[in-house]
Amino acid sequence: MDLSRIDLNLLVTFDILVSECSVSRTAEKLNVTQPAVSHALKRLRGLLDDEVLARGPRGLQPTARAVSLQPLVKAVLADVHSLLSTTAAFDPATTRAAPSASR
Repeated sequence: MDLSRIDLNLLVTFDILVSECSVSRTAEKLNVTQPAVSHALKRLRGLLDDEVLARGPRGLQPTARAVSLQPLVKAVLADVHSLLSTTAAFDPATTRAAPSASR
């Protein structure tokens, strides 16, 4: 799989879609339009080769694959959040210049 095709926002959208089972509620939570979420769902379906959400007797329902992927996606998102939330203090006394590249 080509990771350059993956937009981190798709994983955020996936997580909310599977939790909410609603394009409209997902759009509200993400503060985007419903067509934007529908487009993201279409991209997710292509990326995962899975419907992600399918119409059922009680509205949209996550597929078995979506349900199995959601905990993994939640963990990845938590890791990314942790990574980006951790900031090391800049201390010029301990910082070394990066080696220069050879020309």
